[in-house]
Amino acid sequence: MPQLTSVLETSEDSLAQPRAVPWGGVVGRLRASSAVRRLVPAPLAMAGLDLAQRLAVRRDPARLDAARAAMEAVVGGTALEGDLERLAFRHLCAWARGWELMWRPWLLAGMPVEGAEALRDLEPGRGVVFSLPHYGPLVGVAALPRVVGPVHAAVGEHMAAQEAPAGYNGYQNEQVRKVLRDSGFRMVRAAGSARTFTQVLEAGGRVLINLDVPGKTPVQFFGKTVELMSGTARLAASTDAVVVPVVPLPRGRKWYLHLDAPLDPRDHESWEDLLQATVSAVEGLVLRAPEYLESPLRDGGWAVADRNGWRRTA
Repeated sequence: MPQLTSVLETSEDSLAQPRAVPWGGVVGRLRASSAVRRLVPAPLAMAGLDLAQRLAVRRDPARLDAARAAMEAVVGGTALEGDLERLAFRHLCAWARGWELMWRPWLLAGMPVEGAEALRDLEPGRGVVFSLPHYGPLVGVAALPRVVGPVHAAVGEHMAAQEAPAGYNGYQNEQVRKVLRDSGFRMVRAAGSARTFTQVLEAGGRVLINLDVPGKTPVQFFGKTVELMSGTARLAASTDAVVVPVVPLPRGRKWYLHLDAPLDPRDHESWEDLLQATVSAVEGLVLRAPEYLESPLRDGGWAVADRNGWRRTA
């Protein structure tokens, strides 16, 4: 595929280069050490993180209040709202567990992938838009290129900046970039990425786009109206690419990567219908363990997010 090869060689080459992280102290460097983590079994580390969260909530109950608000925005109005208190605490633990796995990239890379068989039946030459919620371990899709080949992935500006911040935050950002790079992803700035993604999809390639991003298009998500970006469905419809919801899911103490059934824009009357079908598929997967969904009230999230809906602006 010469066209796709050209896109792969020319897009966002600067993002493929490691960035130096300014020194921020010994503690931050040790927290960001994968080598140290090889000395501590993952189950023991996760138990320690859960205990740390319990102690932190005792010192600062407002932490649990924030987690409760996040979970109420997700499960409020669903069959799971009666489990809100348990989910709120588990939501606090989930974020810490997700970062712990990021520092253990060998566990992410070795994650089983289920559902890829359906991609073999696609019409040759059709592109694939993998639609991913902010859910589970960061870069929980690390195993995806191993199964499907190179994937162009949209990344935020904090990942695309020329300079990394100092200390632990800088190490975090650089670790995400490293895992993406080592796994076979091609990073593309999310802002202004439509042209590159269109070229990749028209050439029969694969792209990864986050689904749960604030936008102007209303959909029904978790039994309420949520305003989302429409890029996933618009790109698929305009390039005749299929949409594949992809979500890392917990199974006991481990994780696996689930690829849902491909959604074909030819089977939907409009890109709006395709977007709603994608959202509905992701919703069913997320509600298996909703505590792992990143808070809709996060920085860069929705201005208003509660049991009645998520709005981009107040």
